[in-house]
Amino acid sequence: MNKELVENILTVLKTSTDRSVVIKGLIKLRTDVVKNHDGIVLFRLAGGVAPMVRFLNKPHEKILEVALSILGNCCTDEESCKEALQCKVVFPLTTILKSIPNPIIQCRACRLLGNLAKGYADQLLAAHCPAIAQSVCQIITETSDVNTRLMAFRACRFLLPNQLFVHHFLASNGLIMMIRILTAIMKKNVASIEQEELLKQNQFGGRTVGLKNSQHREKYFEEVARNLEGVRSDIFDHEMLKNQPRAMGEYAMPEERVALDLAGEIFKCLLVLAELPISSAAWNALSTSGCTFAPITFFITKENSQRNVALKIISNFSKQLDAFHILSSADAVVAACELLVAENMEMPLTESEKRHCIHIICMLSPDACNRSKIRRSGALRKLIAMIRDSQSNTEKSQILYLLNNFQYDNMSMDLMLRQGLVPVIIDELNTFLTSDDEYHKKKREEKRLNSKKRKLPKEAFEEMRSKVIKVQDFESPSSSPSSYTPSSPCSSRCMSPVGNNTFKLEGEGSDDETYSPVCSDEEDEEETPAGIHADVSKDNDATLNENTSPIANTQDANNRCTADNSEIMRLLDIACQSNETIEDNMLDKEDDDEQSQDVPYQKLPQLGNMPRGTLDHLENLLFRVTLLVNKRSELGEAKTMNTLIKAINVFGAYNNFASSLTNILQESQFFAQVIRSGIAHKLYQMTKTIMLIAEGFSFLVTLTCVGESNYGKAELARFLRSDDVDAQKRAAITVAYIIKSKRLLYQFLSDGKALHFLLQTILAGKSDDFTVEAVDALTAMSRYTLDFTITFVHDYTQIYEKFIDNENKPLHENCDMCFVVHIKSNADDQSLSPNADDDEQIVHFNKDLLCSTSEVFNTMLNSDFRERNEGEIHLRTCSVLGLRYFLNLIVRRSNNLKYNIPHVHNYQAVLEAFEMARVYIISEMEEFLYKMLIFLMNETNCLSAFEWSLRNYHAELTETVINYYLCSNLKTQDKVKLFNEANSSTFSAEWSQMIIDAIYTRCQS
Repeated sequence: MNKELVENILTVLKTSTDRSVVIKGLIKLRTDVVKNHDGIVLFRLAGGVAPMVRFLNKPHEKILEVALSILGNCCTDEESCKEALQCKVVFPLTTILKSIPNPIIQCRACRLLGNLAKGYADQLLAAHCPAIAQSVCQIITETSDVNTRLMAFRACRFLLPNQLFVHHFLASNGLIMMIRILTAIMKKNVASIEQEELLKQNQFGGRTVGLKNSQHREKYFEEVARNLEGVRSDIFDHEMLKNQPRAMGEYAMPEERVALDLAGEIFKCLLVLAELPISSAAWNALSTSGCTFAPITFFITKENSQRNVALKIISNFSKQLDAFHILSSADAVVAACELLVAENMEMPLTESEKRHCIHIICMLSPDACNRSKIRRSGALRKLIAMIRDSQSNTEKSQILYLLNNFQYDNMSMDLMLRQGLVPVIIDELNTFLTSDDEYHKKKREEKRLNSKKRKLPKEAFEEMRSKVIKVQDFESPSSSPSSYTPSSPCSSRCMSPVGNNTFKLEGEGSDDETYSPVCSDEEDEEETPAGIHADVSKDNDATLNENTSPIANTQDANNRCTADNSEIMRLLDIACQSNETIEDNMLDKEDDDEQSQDVPYQKLPQLGNMPRGTLDHLENLLFRVTLLVNKRSELGEAKTMNTLIKAINVFGAYNNFASSLTNILQESQFFAQVIRSGIAHKLYQMTKTIMLIAEGFSFLVTLTCVGESNYGKAELARFLRSDDVDAQKRAAITVAYIIKSKRLLYQFLSDGKALHFLLQTILAGKSDDFTVEAVDALTAMSRYTLDFTITFVHDYTQIYEKFIDNENKPLHENCDMCFVVHIKSNADDQSLSPNADDDEQIVHFNKDLLCSTSEVFNTMLNSDFRERNEGEIHLRTCSVLGLRYFLNLIVRRSNNLKYNIPHVHNYQAVLEAFEMARVYIISEMEEFLYKMLIFLMNETNCLSAFEWSLRNYHAELTETVINYYLCSNLKTQDKVKLFNEANSSTFSAEWSQMIIDAIYTRCQS
């Protein structure tokens, strides 16, 4: 049909007053013109849209029916939609929706509304939103025509993205009607026999939990008590009495095609609605109306091909806090668990489906009843295996958050521990601590910075410093009666702490920053930038399209061959077919891109001390494990404790890593493993770090409490008396680190031969871990248990001037005598008798200055001695440098100058000067030089000082040198070398005996 003919028909319609002519003209336009896109464009260019809008004001149902059909087809074209809106089509359309009960007119009006809303929802709702929402909801409620409801739901789907429409739609009970209609479609008319058999299945030793019709109430409570003993009262709830699987037998797939189409349209609406925030009032109304999401969870089975859509709806709804109870009552968590643990599936779970299952379980797990369902489903075993095998940091973070919700459920914690929870946590923590990839490095740095900012309350700080009493769980239900509010005497929801309530309203949060309790770490992953709650692009393949319902796809091919609602009836002659119904939905095909997608999780405020990221989940979960009464042996393994020490070194001690380590160390059952693994040595290394000094000693004090107990003493003695050499060494090292009682220490060192093992290990000449640990242990015992001390002055170079010897410069202006220094030509000749081959060096000095300094010099040089007659003093036990330094001190003393000191490498010169000060009785100088011997003592010269002190019987210097060997804070390798040099020296036997005697004496003092 050409444009001129269309214009002629439109002219007739505008001018004719005969209704029959108008109806025939409209039907002609509908059947011959607006049947395809080209016809719609022709109709629009001929000016047909405006007259059709005016016909909507005609009070004749047949005219309205055909006009709505024409406009419905026209509005599949974007330009026609714009023109219709410019002609103010909204007002008459709203009036029709409100006032005309004819189902055909309602159907076509809803179709037109949907086509307009598809691209211009905001403009459509600008002035008539309340009326449109109420009218559509009223049509959905009152009509019994399936096609009308189908078009009404379709219109809602396009209008729902508008927030104002959502408000009025929910206020008009639109969601309630949607769920009720879906339930009516899916509900079976007859009770399922199979379901009745499932109800009778024996899961509790032949007893069915719950009150039977013929059962006395006392008998009922006896059964309850028996089950309480079996399931543990700390997780008991009345919902657990429902000893039955989820109600699968109450629902079934509808067989009629129209019902399938309607159910599919409802699912599309739910997909859109699940992405939108819904008020608490709407959820409360939904709950009080008796609605259930069970028809949706019906699709979450391993055989159902449409489970992805149902999972997406439930997953998105679970992000809304107020949907918690209605989802729980629909057994959404059971459905997700069953799907997650299913094996040998014909259609394996996709990554998207797996993510939805985890998310549903995660968001519903704060409830104790849901946690018991998760535990009994076997999902915990699967989740722990997924952490172990998964390569997705996002997935791991979400599962760890989920497992944190079980921290107060002892049965679940025991089950997870048996499934290897501790090794999984330790492996993940090790990865975060050692991995060099950008993700782990970033999270490690964030955790480190957060640990620095954290300030503990005074009580917690004092408790952490003491490390004696077990670190208490201040959030646990048993720690404070006021920490929870029971909802009923038998409710287990009361056992979750208030601070852990993830259903707290956002306005109640005290922190400024927002936080997703499920995945705070996931936003950094490049592969899924929207977090684990956002679908990847492949999910689009599973979304619903406009023409094929996801539910209909499950029917056989015969059903798909039935009459298609989208097929337009053949055009018939106007005169013969004027009373036939015209199908309108041919041009309403829509693309998949309009369907809903997953949206990122709505971030919630940080609640109490709930973990923020994956590292926090690991930290908190491991801490809770260490608080359990029955602790797994994995906690005492060297890998576990080494990882915790590594975490403390990275993040500091003001966190639950330190608390976890404390709880492990103070358990006597792990003490043997602590000895074998050499943990005491690693704890001592913390004391060498400025930021961890106090914490390192606190951990050692914790071990002291265990080691000095009867059990600890018995274990140490058993190791010391064993035939295993390595065990003996470990026990001796542990004794030196942790035993603080001197009486007990003496018993271990002497009777248990711990000191013998220590010295034997150090002096074995090996460069292994035992040697390093033994040296550090001996140092720690000497410094912190036996209180060996030595005064060191590290800034002596700033106090005293440096002595610089210049042999060409005389020591005094008036030199009238000399010293003759005899130097042995044979270095091995230790005799003091003169030898003709000895070299001699002369050092000149002033006689009067010597005599005024020392009475010994005065006697030698002014009495009848050879020195007076010859004017020279012969020296055979010192070097020229030592003599010149000694004389330099005499000169500075006479000039009232502060003494100076040589370089530390010239320690022998100080030793020789000290010897001469003693020989010539210069007390002031002797005292100064003794201090210098101590100040300048280091690993290179202490052996010389020791040998000199023995040769010259200087007991005080000998004691000082022995103290230096024991308590000097040298590098470990330097100290090992120092000990071995002493053991190879001339006085090795004396040195060894003095070391032993010094330690035993202090133990007995």
